[in-house]
Amino acid sequence: MKKKINPWTVLGIEPDSPFADVKKAYKEKSHIHHPDKGGNIADWLKLSDAYETIKQSNYVPILQSNSTQMVSINLSIREQILGMDDIIVVESDSKELYINVSIPPGAVKGDKFKVAKDDQNYIINIKEKAHLCFTRQGTSLIMYKKLSIVDVLKRTPIVIESPTEELIEIDLPDELQTGSILTLPGHGLYNRKTRKRGSLKIHLQIDIPVLNEHNTEDFITRLKND
Repeated sequence: MKKKINPWTVLGIEPDSPFADVKKAYKEKSHIHHPDKGGNIADWLKLSDAYETIKQSNYVPILQSNSTQMVSINLSIREQILGMDDIIVVESDSKELYINVSIPPGAVKGDKFKVAKDDQNYIINIKEKAHLCFTRQGTSLIMYKKLSIVDVLKRTPIVIESPTEELIEIDLPDELQTGSILTLPGHGLYNRKTRKRGSLKIHLQIDIPVLNEHNTEDFITRLKND
């Protein structure tokens, strides 16, 4: 995402500066431009916006050097939770380069990581890979599960594959209806700040058949069988 005002220019630092230098520059300039110190409120707001933009990783710096290349990778939900240590292929000057990339658990869309190989610098830009069963909602994961009315009446436990591809058996609660949500704490996305995982929320839909002379007997048989 490009902005008309480069936040590093506003703070007077280089784009590859560590975040400690970002904070230092922001504090020093805030003491000068803060309205309480006699500064201009517009200038102070620019400083605050620049600091928050860099802090939230919302700004992709314009790469000035030919020795630096931006590479985007799509991180799966499993890789977001467990981290990623793999080799990726990068096209460079009509040839393929193989680069080892290590991404820590908890990386989210928009995060940036630096990698160097053969005097070439790469900025790894994190994107999100879609999943067939799960959708992201903050640090929570959402999935939808359809249950047969027979399994609901008999309280048959359901088995799902977790975001980390493990099988989880879940007992059904006594009170259940379409729209009920089963919440599994600690089975969502990983938050590297809190070092905890969010919840997995399973939205249930109960399949209730319309009984007639052709399927009633089969329905009763399914209820009787263990």
